Amino acid sequence: MDTYDFIIVGAGASGCLLASRLAHALKGDQILLIEAGGENSSTKYQGFGDRNFTLATAPGYNWGYKTVPQENLEGREIDQSRGKGLGGSTAINFCVWTRGPRSDYERWAHLIGDDTWSWPVVNQRYKKIERVANPPDGYGEYVNFGSKASESHGKVDVGFPDGWDPEFGTYLKGVYHDGYPVALDINNGNPIGLGVMQHSISKRYRVTAASAFLLDRSSNLTIMTGKVVERVINDGQKITGVALSERTISARKEVIISAGPIDSPKILHLSGIGPAAELDKLGIQCIKDLPAIGKNLHDRLFLELVTVRKPGTAHRTSYLMSSPEAFEEARRQWMKDQTGPLSDFHLPQMIGYLKSKAVGESKELEMLEPEVREAIKSDTSPDLELISHIGSPSVSTPEQYIAMATACMNLQSRGSITLRSKNPADTPIVDPNFLHEDFDKRVAIEAVREAMTFLECPTLKESHVRFAAEPESMSDEDILVKTAFVRKTAVSMWHTCGTVAMGRPGSPDTCIDPEFRVLGLKGLRVVDMSVAPFLPSAHTQAMAYLVGQTAAEKIIEEYTGL
Repeated sequence: MDTYDFIIVGAGASGCLLASRLAHALKGDQILLIEAGGENSSTKYQGFGDRNFTLATAPGYNWGYKTVPQENLEGREIDQSRGKGLGGSTAINFCVWTRGPRSDYERWAHLIGDDTWSWPVVNQRYKKIERVANPPDGYGEYVNFGSKASESHGKVDVGFPDGWDPEFGTYLKGVYHDGYPVALDINNGNPIGLGVMQHSISKRYRVTAASAFLLDRSSNLTIMTGKVVERVINDGQKITGVALSERTISARKEVIISAGPIDSPKILHLSGIGPAAELDKLGIQCIKDLPAIGKNLHDRLFLELVTVRKPGTAHRTSYLMSSPEAFEEARRQWMKDQTGPLSDFHLPQMIGYLKSKAVGESKELEMLEPEVREAIKSDTSPDLELISHIGSPSVSTPEQYIAMATACMNLQSRGSITLRSKNPADTPIVDPNFLHEDFDKRVAIEAVREAMTFLECPTLKESHVRFAAEPESMSDEDILVKTAFVRKTAVSMWHTCGTVAMGRPGSPDTCIDPEFRVLGLKGLRVVDMSVAPFLPSAHTQAMAYLVGQTAAEKIIEEYTGL
């Protein structure tokens, strides 16, 4: 039987970083990183201009999960794309890099009683993860990093596309003139305002967890791909290894599950760790009854609104997914000389985080628990996100358009991950329970309303021709109920978290302690976004790396005293 000191299951953002850090710090230990997918090494699918399409076009990169039919979304099964292979979701995401507001970190620290998560501490920890690049020519008046670039010394490149778009600069100046707040650095702890999106990008290619942390791996780190871990092995309350379909592998010290918020609870459930009553119904012997594992699922909804522009006022017209042949030709052209239709997607985008007066004064907010209500009211906590200049299938070339995504922050509905059967080959049942809570409906309505208001601001209204995707009117009823714009068009932003939540001992939602150890078991930790006690008001990529870095520092200190 093969034996290693540490076995890490899952090579996403948290798992790759953790494996690299442990291998470099614990030279006397043998580290094994097991990944169910492949190596994801083809540069064909790593071009930055291709980032919006990778999850749908790269074979074998996506688990392709779907939710159960969502009652409040017209019974639709919602896509739950999750990265598969080395890099995990960093190999298929949109490369957005957002840390989130300082208030989220202070809240996390308070909820679990550990200042490791406070903003001053994580701000320093991010410098060990990021390698921030100063903005290229053209960005100067829209971005101000201060000394951040010189102070960062990590391995994840964070920056901007190297192509500047003059039309985009005119667009930003206009909306700033119309009174929208400016955010010169959305990652300084206060994201409120409109600014230029930061990305995980290097030399026109996406940066993945694998490209950042596995290329220069230490000799004591072994990587296995194409191997599915079905369950962990236990000796009483001590976890001693993992079981693959064809063999078992032993761990002298620890097994660390980093398979993501869908597959980490699945592996735990198959191992007999989770809600005893549910496991018993499936004929799985429960070794540790932890009812909250697989519960507390958080996710985020977003919607798209599209305004068709007068000719010559917006040049991003390409949407290539309508023709697979055209898309492949565009990809070949991009790989050859970085020109052609995909170059439209190698340009800057606006990202904005805004507070909504209507949400802040709503009866739905006042009905929430005081701790949650005060967190949402924090000065740095946004109610909604806007992203402009995305690709849209709602408009056909040669029409020119501006498409905007609006995303809902602080959603309160909670879902679950459950087993379909005790067969490891069966996909889990994913139920985010979208829009179950009245507060979420209020946020969705106001997010759509704010995006419509933005697209009709004076700067944009003068070149507006028509809306290609929008509700029938701005009324609550038309946005949510009558024409069901939200119910018919809202989709997941793939920000699932919380299914193996970290917390204080005694809390009913707690599955792991602040050291990432599964409660009541020895030799087992969970390190990925499933541990987040709530969904941060940000895209989750940066925080997934932070989870890995935080766990690495805690484990290294535990075993070395350093």
